[in-house]
Amino acid sequence: MPSASGISAPPSAPPASIVPPPARAQRRFGTLYPQNQGPPAPEFQLDASVNFSESYVTNAAGTSVGGNQPDYLSSLGGNIYMHEHSRRVSLDVSYFGQVDFYAKGSIPTQINNNLQAVANLDIIHDHVTLGTRAFAQPIVNSNVGIVTAGDRVVPDGFQNSYGYSVSPDFRFELGNFLVSETTPSFSQAFFTNPPGTLNIPVIPGLFGAQDTTSRFLSERISSGTDFDRLTWNLVGSVSETARTQSLLSEKVGVANLRYAIDREFSLIVTGGYDAISNSIPLSQDLSGPVALAGFGLTFGQNFSLQVEGGSKYNSPSFLGNLSYNITPRALLTASVDDTVQTPEGQLLNNLTNLTARPDGSLGSADVLGNGSPASLSTYSIQSQGGVGLDQTISRYQTAIVSFMEDFDRNHASVSAYATRKTILSGVFFGPPKTDSWGAIVSLGRDLTPLLNGTISGSYGRDNQFGGDAATYALQGRLSYSLSRQTGIYASVQYLERSSSASLQSLSPFTGSLSDFRATIGLSHQL
Repeated sequence: MPSASGISAPPSAPPASIVPPPARAQRRFGTLYPQNQGPPAPEFQLDASVNFSESYVTNAAGTSVGGNQPDYLSSLGGNIYMHEHSRRVSLDVSYFGQVDFYAKGSIPTQINNNLQAVANLDIIHDHVTLGTRAFAQPIVNSNVGIVTAGDRVVPDGFQNSYGYSVSPDFRFELGNFLVSETTPSFSQAFFTNPPGTLNIPVIPGLFGAQDTTSRFLSERISSGTDFDRLTWNLVGSVSETARTQSLLSEKVGVANLRYAIDREFSLIVTGGYDAISNSIPLSQDLSGPVALAGFGLTFGQNFSLQVEGGSKYNSPSFLGNLSYNITPRALLTASVDDTVQTPEGQLLNNLTNLTARPDGSLGSADVLGNGSPASLSTYSIQSQGGVGLDQTISRYQTAIVSFMEDFDRNHASVSAYATRKTILSGVFFGPPKTDSWGAIVSLGRDLTPLLNGTISGSYGRDNQFGGDAATYALQGRLSYSLSRQTGIYASVQYLERSSSASLQSLSPFTGSLSDFRATIGLSHQL
C-alpha cells in the first residue's frame, strides 16, 4: 500500500529485493485469526542474510533545485528474522539495516534501519496478558517536498523514526453476565535527521516530527453470553499525547448497543461524550456529544460490515469497517475513520496495526480466507494520504479500500485512499483544510519456480499549502534464485511529480521533479 507520500510504501522490514526465508512450521500458536488457521508459526527460528546492490540514480538529492544530479549508489545491508513461540510467549522480530554509499559524494553516506517486532506474554491465562510492539523506519517529511523513487532516504526529505508500545491487558468475567477489560498503554516515538540535513524547514511551516510520548487507559465492560439479541459495551478512556510544545488530552465515555434483527442484520447505536483539550487552545471546540447510529451485516466468517454515521466533534462524522473473503484466495477490506491527533500520534496509533500473522511473519492483518497472508500486502508506520509532518494538531478523516488476491502463480493488490486533514492548531501556510487521494496497483507472477517478477504503478494527488501536486510512480523487479541460499535481482523505479504554480512559488523544494533508479543486487542467506 502507498505510504504517506502517496507513492510507494517504505519497506516493511527488508526492501522488496530481499525475501524473508520461509518460517519452519513446527507448532500452531495463538488465536489472532481463529477463523483463518493458516500455516502454523515456528516454535523457534533464527535466520540472517546479507545483501549487496549497485544502483544508478538520476536525482541523488531528490530535489527540484538546480536540475537533476545523477550518481552511482552502492548499498550494503543485512537482515535478521527471529521467531520464538511457546505456550505462553510469542516473539516475532524482523530487522533490516543498510548503508548507502554515493560514488560522487552528491549526498553523505546514509544509514537506514527498519525494524518490526511484536511480543506477547500470557501471564495469567485468559486474564492477564502483556503486549509489546516496536518499530524503526525512515519516514517522508512531505510528499510535496524532497522525495525519491522508491523512498530512497536523502537529507531534508526524510527522518529516521523509532518507537515502541507497551500494553498490558486485564480481563475478568462475572459469570456469563459481563466481561471487564482494562487496558493501559504507554508509547513513545523518537526522531533523528539523516546525515547532511540542514535542520531548517525547507518548506515554510513544515518543521518535521518531534519526540512524542503517548499515555492511554481504557475500561470496557461488555455483555456476556447471557445476552443474545441485545449486546452492549460501556467504554471509558483517557489519552494524552505529549510533545515539547503542547499536551493533547482526550477523555471519552460512550455506550454502544447492538440489536440483532436476525443472524445477519443488526442495528447499532453509539452515544456518549468526548472531551478534547490542548495546552495551546485549538481553533475549534471539539468537545461535545457523540451520537452515531448504523447497522451491521455478518455472513458467517467470510463477510463482516459495520457502518455508523451521526455527530462527533460537533460536526457530521462517519465510521465503518468491511472485511470480505470473496474466495479463499481473495480479500476485500475497507475502512472509514475520524480522529484528532498529531502527526507523531498518528504513527503511534498505526503501530497497533502491526500484527504477527499465523505463519509468524509480521505485517498488516491482511490474511486471506485460506489462512495465508496476502503476498503483496505491505505495512508502513505512516498513514496513507498523510500530508506532511507539520507539527499541527489536526482532524483526520480517512477512507481506505483494498483488494488482494493470490492465484497459483499470480498475485494482485489494488488499493485506493482519500484523506481530508483539518488543521486545528499550529503554524501553517495555505487553507486549513487539505486533501489527498490516490491509488496503487501491484501485480506479481511466479514465472518459474526460481524466477518471479512484480510490477506496480501509483498515482497520488495532494492539495496543500494553497497549491496541488500530482505524483506518478512505476516500479518493477525480477528476482532469480541461484540456490536455496543465494539470489540475484534487478529492479527499476521511476517517480515524477508535477506541481502547480502556486505550490512552486512557496519554496524551491516544492517544484516539479523526477527521479529514476536502476538496481542490480545479490542476496545470500547465512
